[in-house]
Amino acid sequence: MTMTLDSILGTTQKPYLEKARARPFVKWAGGKRTLIPDIARLIPESIHTYWEPFVGGGAVFFALDSKIGTARLSDVNAELVLAYQSVKKHPEDLIELLARHAEQHSDTDYYYEVRKMTHSKCPVEVAARFIYLNKTCYNGLYRVNKQGNFNVPRGRYKNPAICDADNLRAAHEVLQKATIRLQDFARIEPSSGDFIYCDPPYDGTFAEYTAKGFNEVEQKRLRDRALRWDKLGANVMISNADTELIQELYSDAPFRISEVSAPRNINCKSDKRGSANELLITTYDPPTD
Repeated sequence: MTMTLDSILGTTQKPYLEKARARPFVKWAGGKRTLIPDIARLIPESIHTYWEPFVGGGAVFFALDSKIGTARLSDVNAELVLAYQSVKKHPEDLIELLARHAEQHSDTDYYYEVRKMTHSKCPVEVAARFIYLNKTCYNGLYRVNKQGNFNVPRGRYKNPAICDADNLRAAHEVLQKATIRLQDFARIEPSSGDFIYCDPPYDGTFAEYTAKGFNEVEQKRLRDRALRWDKLGANVMISNADTELIQELYSDAPFRISEVSAPRNINCKSDKRGSANELLITTYDPPTD
């Protein structure tokens, strides 16, 4: 079937039909969809304001939608932040641009033409380019070189969901409760009763989401910031790999460590994918059943 602009846009048009539950609109390495039950089991009973300073695909934010009244989402990836802001403010313009990308994706050269484009001055165009590359690149991997340029080759998907109009509109509605900012995690200022969920690049795994990376110094900086947030009265949860460094960093009070198992699908070699132990670290006693 040949994809045309009309067929791509012809899913659900405004006015909105029955409200769909929003899902992440980008793929993200280490996404938390499979850990949602474990995370939900450990969240505080009440949340004043929800903070997610490594928002990534936002799986936890979207899953906890019904429990969140006000949210503060942030990341250091500028294009990702623009994508969130565009979904929140300009969903129809974004959908139209993504539909045009989808219409031309059958040309195998088109992906590389888009990848090498210089950034537009239009935020929605930047967001559409980002989402298109994210949906069609190899293995759904976001990786940049030392110059900060996206360098992942084209994926081999038969029918990638480049323009999921229904989900973008559902995400648009949920994001009305969120303030979205480009900023380092250390700049957030929570209040007592707030809940902060941190999903940083994992220790010992792929961390090339920005040219800077996320090394041991950054892991220690996050631990120190979590201690500060705890003193402000916020409840903090951090997910990370089960490594010697992370176990050591969070071995003392106020941290509590819960071990969980999660699939690992980001490795380019299929024989190195599978399940792995991960840690959910909290600064509070999780609710009891």
